Amino acid sequence: MRAIRFFGLVVAMGLVASFANGADLKSGPDKKIGGAFDVNAITGEKAGKKLCYVCKFGAEARPAAVLIFTQKADDNLVTVVKAIDAVQKNNDKIGTVVIGVGGVEAADFEKIQTTHKLTTPLTIAADKDGPKAYTLNKEAVVTVVVYQKGGAVTKNFAFSTTKEAAEKAKEIAAAVTEAGK
Repeated sequence: MRAIRFFGLVVAMGLVASFANGADLKSGPDKKIGGAFDVNAITGEKAGKKLCYVCKFGAEARPAAVLIFTQKADDNLVTVVKAIDAVQKNNDKIGTVVIGVGGVEAADFEKIQTTHKLTTPLTIAADKDGPKAYTLNKEAVVTVVVYQKGGAVTKNFAFSTTKEAAEKAKEIAAAVTEAGK
């Protein structure tokens, strides 16, 4: 009887740890990016235009790029973007873009930009749910895809909250730095 209770306790603890870490949450490509997709630029040098940043980064032969897909625009997201902006200040060849999906509105990003003056362009996906080829998980509030020239994904992050993403901002920045070497 004790063995059964102990086994049940171990299984329950394992499930709690798995959910607490978000270890099972997968979102976005993990081997090769999903290709071109259009966004509406809200901030940055292309503000007000519809364009493909993946195409732009490819045409500019950027050594690496980071795509931050988000379903929420808040101060936790700003923490992630500022960490990426800091990396880009040391390596301006890295392409960066935030893509709002799942109902993020232009006004959400305009408010953030007014307050925080971010370097990374803030955009809204032309397809509200994001590009289909990127297989974004609706449970992932933030998906970060770091890739190198040619589209090989070097790191993929998925978070169920923007707070979780903010807590990993340094790790995300380190992955971007490494991809840009």
